Amino acid sequence: MSKSIEERLAALEQENASLRKRVARQNAAWLFGVLALVGGVAVAGVAVKDAVFGSIKAREVVVVDSKGTIRARLGGDVPDAVMAGGRVSKRGTKASGLIIYDEEGIERGGYVTADEGSNAMITLDSKHRMAAILVAGPDQSQAAAMSLITKGSMLDFRADENGSRMTMADKDGVKFQQPAIATLSAGTCGEYREIEKKEPGKRWCQKRFSDAACQACLEGSN
Repeated sequence: MSKSIEERLAALEQENASLRKRVARQNAAWLFGVLALVGGVAVAGVAVKDAVFGSIKAREVVVVDSKGTIRARLGGDVPDAVMAGGRVSKRGTKASGLIIYDEEGIERGGYVTADEGSNAMITLDSKHRMAAILVAGPDQSQAAAMSLITKGSMLDFRADENGSRMTMADKDGVKFQQPAIATLSAGTCGEYREIEKKEPGKRWCQKRFSDAACQACLEGSN
């Protein structure tokens, strides 16, 4: 027996009411899920901010200030230095460690180890060039040096196989050395002979030792 129009309308109204209840329950569940997710993210953000990690492994960590300028860089392969005016100062070897930068993003120093020579170094720079350096060598002789460098002169404190000494020099060479080194060690003399072959006339030896001591070495009488 077919249902009357009134019965069909009543059935449809009941079905619509049931559908509306299901939709309302689904919307409530969806809204609760979104709120829970947002709350979870916020809690996670606070947790990460205040978290203490036992170990962090990374190739590089970069620290920026409130303006986004890089102020420090800790890396396994630090880049060449960028000085005032955008001039790039080559390191000459791969280096790893901590580099610091000023408010302009210009490199102002670092604490690094160099792959070539395996020296450990602490440097302090002006905006234009290196102004101070402390170096420790890698071998058992424990050679070390500290240099204070201006544009026209240098004060050098050094302890190596040639002895411990203080040296003052300018662009023309050594002006004062105490105690004076009269004879270069065989190893040091060999190094400066190789340098002289590659860069003749640059007087690299005379920037560390007296002219007499360098001549004795380079002319073969040492």
